[in-house]
Amino acid sequence: MKKALKITGKILIGILILLVSLIVILSAARLIGKAVNSRTPDGGINETLYADINGTKQWINIYGQDRNAPVLLYLHGGPGTATSWLDWSILRTLSEDYTIVDWDQRGFGHNYPEYAEETLPTAEMFMQDGLEMTDFLREHLGKDKITLLGHSWGSVYASNLALEYPEKYDAVIAMSLMVDMPESKETFKQYALEQSADDPELHALAEKLDPSVIVVDKEQEEILDRLDEAYNYTDDYFKDSDLNLFAALWFNPNCTLAEQMRGLGLSQEYTDYQLKLIGGSNCSTAFPMVQSLSIKDRTEYKMPYYVIMGTKDHGSIDTVEEAEAYFEKVSAPDKKFFYIEGGHVVPLLKSAVLKEYIHEIAQKQAE
Repeated sequence: MKKALKITGKILIGILILLVSLIVILSAARLIGKAVNSRTPDGGINETLYADINGTKQWINIYGQDRNAPVLLYLHGGPGTATSWLDWSILRTLSEDYTIVDWDQRGFGHNYPEYAEETLPTAEMFMQDGLEMTDFLREHLGKDKITLLGHSWGSVYASNLALEYPEKYDAVIAMSLMVDMPESKETFKQYALEQSADDPELHALAEKLDPSVIVVDKEQEEILDRLDEAYNYTDDYFKDSDLNLFAALWFNPNCTLAEQMRGLGLSQEYTDYQLKLIGGSNCSTAFPMVQSLSIKDRTEYKMPYYVIMGTKDHGSIDTVEEAEAYFEKVSAPDKKFFYIEGGHVVPLLKSAVLKEYIHEIAQKQAE
């Protein structure tokens, strides 16, 4: 018996030593990796700061291999879904052509908790933030104009900025383009009706979907969830990405572990904060704000306009079909529609394809 206890004790001690060693090794690797990724390229820029924007501080990271390169401002989705906890490795692949500005919008991401908001910013506040951030970057980096790259909510945000202040932007790149919420939902409804032709239960649910309702009640929310699960392709971040996102997380030079926990949805406090601002699971605050910036009837751009969509993006807030229809109506000095195989998030997962498309756009801009 004593012998067995001694053996068990030795095994437990061995496991403990192994775990401690593993933690030490991983921690050391993280420190080294973060240090390497924090380096500034020769002749380039790598700067992190809180800019004074519209009465508050807002976090940005500026990274580029050539200080003289054109500037690209990335507008994340949501509203309220800052992705700096992960997107740095994806955005840096674009730094051969642009100086990349990764921006956590008002109250979210790095701006929490010190610069948190009590309520979701209004459309007017977002637009003023975008204008002031643009002017800050133009002065800070010595540029007359900058390029906008927006994903999801960020795409309609970028489009509005370009429509309102065309003299400040040389191009708009809209990924997973949101155009108009009721129209998106109508397109999604028709798609769901077609897909459910042989499924009476889901077909009946699709018939009950009311595209005119922006803030849905519990019944409509459940219908959307069921149909979205059945017919909208969901990207798997870690499976579908062509980058090692585990490494991107662990060696992120711009985030603490606590900040990454928030991004991963592992901080209940931050999740509750996000839900409070967007108006709960049915986005009762966020969706009306987004709809107020609908670009359905605004199609005249004074700069090149590019759209990048996932071929399987058939959601209730944006669809590839709706984006195609809007794009056909767009008038711009240059325009092109790019496709990537996948769903709503895929433009940020297939970095090699995104890099190729962005390079093509940069070459056009340089002509």
